[in-house]
Amino acid sequence: MADDDYWNTSETKAKAFSFDDDVLSPQEILAIGQKSYPGQTENAFSSTVSTKANLLPLSSLVSPKVLDLIVLAQSGKDPKEKPESDQTVAVTLKRLILGRSFTLHSHRSLKSKTELLDGAIAIGDGNAILTVVLFLIQTLNKKLVYELLTLRPLALNHYISFLQVEGKITDLTDLLTMLGRSPEAAVYQFQHIVKTQGDSVDGLLRKLNNLVSNHFNQPGVDTHQTKMVSDYIKLLEWQKCANKTELNNKSTLHCLSYCCTHHWHEGAGNMMSPLTLCQRQQVTPLQYDWVVLNVHANSNKWDIVESLFTKKDWLGRTTVSSHIPMETLLWRLSELSASKQMLATCLNKIQNSEDRLRLAQKYKSRKTLVHGCK
Repeated sequence: MADDDYWNTSETKAKAFSFDDDVLSPQEILAIGQKSYPGQTENAFSSTVSTKANLLPLSSLVSPKVLDLIVLAQSGKDPKEKPESDQTVAVTLKRLILGRSFTLHSHRSLKSKTELLDGAIAIGDGNAILTVVLFLIQTLNKKLVYELLTLRPLALNHYISFLQVEGKITDLTDLLTMLGRSPEAAVYQFQHIVKTQGDSVDGLLRKLNNLVSNHFNQPGVDTHQTKMVSDYIKLLEWQKCANKTELNNKSTLHCLSYCCTHHWHEGAGNMMSPLTLCQRQQVTPLQYDWVVLNVHANSNKWDIVESLFTKKDWLGRTTVSSHIPMETLLWRLSELSASKQMLATCLNKIQNSEDRLRLAQKYKSRKTLVHGCK
């Protein structure tokens, strides 16, 4: 077959390569130069290249489009990807959500940045929202960013949570104060001080007294929150006087448990007396009963438990007196392995006969069952 006839056959045309075809992938383009043909040797190929490299320009061998694709393939980039400067908000957000490489700095205008924020909010991805918000903080005036966030509560809440978790208490206070939420800023500062100060009672007292003077005494602060902080300061003052390192920065009920264990017989008025601490910190009767029950029952001091929770009525019958709801008291006494007599005494305190029999069966109190069937 003549050379011209061979190249004009349909079969040969189908197999021929067209370097101007944009459909070829970079991998296919690179593969073209890697194919070997019958009779071709490495030396022959090298010889051909070395002989003709200086004679023909590269542009006469490969079209500009194909050359660009080869360069892209060798760089590892996607040939379909737009240049960073041409990326739209939608493309940037898509790459951000999918975890691909992206840049936010190509979006320089306020309009483009606002669209990024609104797009991330519309998608609802917390990481994307926070990433865009931090980008706005870096590239815009903070006051302007705060104004944008005020109109977008979801983004605002994500940023507030970020500042709180990262311990950026100054930025958080500035933001909330600028938004007119100074009382909330004061609460965050209180939480941060307690969390980060450690067991240093003196340091806590100093910082909390300053916080009360500068923030909690201001108009508009919730009175309940102010009382909470004041009560905590009173507890720290008590811990400082107690001078027990194991009590430093512990809760009121933890301190009460300690006093019940080590200072039970000290009278009211003594600083370490459980009753004095209850009065000072306004511990409720229910909380007091619960701590006393658990402390002494766990120490097998059932005589103290019975003296506190049982008494004789005017007919000489033993009855139960406790601020703990009776069903809760029964459950806890059973968990603490109280005597059957004490369980029966509690069961007989229950007025409703159906409830009394149900609980007697639950706690296997034969005495109550017999009494209830009469």
